[in-house]
Amino acid sequence: MLIVWSAFGSARAQPAADFSPADLKTLRPGHPRLLLTDDGLASALAAAKTDPLRAELNRRIIATAEFILTAPPVRQPDNETSHEQDRYAVYYVLTSAMAYRLTGDERFLARAKNDLLTISAFTDWDPQHFLSVGEMSFAVAIGYDWLYPKLKPAERAVIKRALMEKALSFTETIYGYRTPTNGKAAWSGKAPGNWNNVVNNGMLSAALAIADEEPLLASKTIAGARKSLVNGMDSYAPDGGYPEGPGYWSYATTYSAIGIAELESALGSDLGLASSPGFDQTLNYYEAVQGPFGPVFNYGDATDDLQISPVRTWLAKRFQEPFALHHMRTLLADFLNRGPVVKFDRGIQGTVINRFLALHEVWFPGEPAGPVTNLPLDFHFRGDADIATFRSAWNDTNAIFSGLKAGNSSAGHGHLDLGSFFLDANGQRWAMDLGPDNTRGDYTLPGYFNVTKKEQRWTYFRANNHGHNTVTPGDRLQNRHITAPITKFGSAPERAFAVVDLTPAYANAVVSLHRGMALLDRARVLVQDEYQPAQTNLPLHWVMITPAKIELANDGHSALLTNNGRTLRVDLLEPVTAKLSLGSTQPPNPAENQNTGTSMLAIDLNSSSSENIMRLAVLLTPIGDQWPKLGSPRLEPLNNW
Repeated sequence: MLIVWSAFGSARAQPAADFSPADLKTLRPGHPRLLLTDDGLASALAAAKTDPLRAELNRRIIATAEFILTAPPVRQPDNETSHEQDRYAVYYVLTSAMAYRLTGDERFLARAKNDLLTISAFTDWDPQHFLSVGEMSFAVAIGYDWLYPKLKPAERAVIKRALMEKALSFTETIYGYRTPTNGKAAWSGKAPGNWNNVVNNGMLSAALAIADEEPLLASKTIAGARKSLVNGMDSYAPDGGYPEGPGYWSYATTYSAIGIAELESALGSDLGLASSPGFDQTLNYYEAVQGPFGPVFNYGDATDDLQISPVRTWLAKRFQEPFALHHMRTLLADFLNRGPVVKFDRGIQGTVINRFLALHEVWFPGEPAGPVTNLPLDFHFRGDADIATFRSAWNDTNAIFSGLKAGNSSAGHGHLDLGSFFLDANGQRWAMDLGPDNTRGDYTLPGYFNVTKKEQRWTYFRANNHGHNTVTPGDRLQNRHITAPITKFGSAPERAFAVVDLTPAYANAVVSLHRGMALLDRARVLVQDEYQPAQTNLPLHWVMITPAKIELANDGHSALLTNNGRTLRVDLLEPVTAKLSLGSTQPPNPAENQNTGTSMLAIDLNSSSSENIMRLAVLLTPIGDQWPKLGSPRLEPLNNW
């Protein structure tokens, strides 16, 4: 039995100090040993004979590999193309190698081999952008392992040397075994966030692929990556939420599962990684942030598109989640119906996950063995991204789906979006998050994501609170490096709610500021703010950004929003002295995204005194035959929620 790491403490994993070549005694001999062994492949092929969905998946992988046969080769990574080319490397090699294993067609072997040798001949894999090294390492390692029996000795030597020189040569510096000669490593193994999961698991892939040939180097890499991954896996604590949003969850968690599954298939042990706090609940997080008709709760630098990552199947099987397994099977069937070929374009956020198409074969969503029970309607995930989500029903594309964002304003890929909310109903998104300001997946605005110029990030409309569905005293920007927590959360059949304390976000401008969001009668949403400014004549600015057409009532106390033939009613319940108005989503800087096709509903709550707490209450009600006709709700102080 391989016991390498100590038990977990109450808060985080505590890895043991060493992993030695002797600990490789359980290494599976020969190849392939990563993710899908020959026995696993035989079982998958047999299952396709009785499962039409699996047979269709195999056809789609093969058709996609046919498409790749004539695709351009991967190019040398550099500052302009690396974050594109490393992902194409994964797409090409993973898909072609899997197609070869499914069919034995030598054309797919030739394409994968040519890509491996081309990548191996590059000068480097852009270590100045070490994320590229992580993805290149996985692509080359999986190709080396899966195709090893078909590679000539000279080809194996070239590919192995590339893994050692262009990836594993950094083991000593990034994991702190020695100080780099230039005083700074290309990447720090102490860094948290999605980079941690991607880089470490890419390095693990490379180490495990050649562990029998280079046991000392492999052991050092496994030990270093395992200790470093504590920082990446901590992101899921305590409840499985993810601070960088759903898109980066898909990215980081896919690589987390790759590393864990490779350790298990190669060593027979996950080294305790899957037991990291919150990781067993993180699939519920993605189910909770996915909307009833597709778009997700896209806070921070996340787009609202649904990413159908195979990691969801791996998690569902690993942690025995029949609801998620059944859901993933439905999603995969829909995904495969979209076209004969699964194309990848790094610049289109919605297809970024497509490069992992072949992993659906490794982690296939079979039918759940037992009964499928719906998840709770409401969730609260604590952590750096402290979020609450609510819905009126599962399995109804017209259901109400809403949520509230709180937490730490300095989280990776975060925005100044504390207190922001979103709303779906009747198959439409009514209150929206504009998402990141990027071009084809790249953050091109000056200083948008440069840690040395991070203050510039907050001048951009999409990144600060002026471009989010929250409240702002005057024209203040939210404070950075603070936490605005969800202080109350409740879930009952007729009413679910959350309250966030926004006071820290505007310290020195407010005495107190709290926002509550409630799903009432599972049929309408109440957004209620309670505001006490620190000075007189500091108005509270309320914003809701929408893709809908807005028609204001003459008295300014209500509005009708229409989109694609559907309607949402907005009622300003309190105070009677305030009015709804139209704002602008167009930033003054023409270099920023101009947010064409969106509108802003706004309220200004004027404050002539700083002595009293003022209440601003807005009711959002979808209109349609499925929704009951209800009177105005009774308003209660947030302290009584």
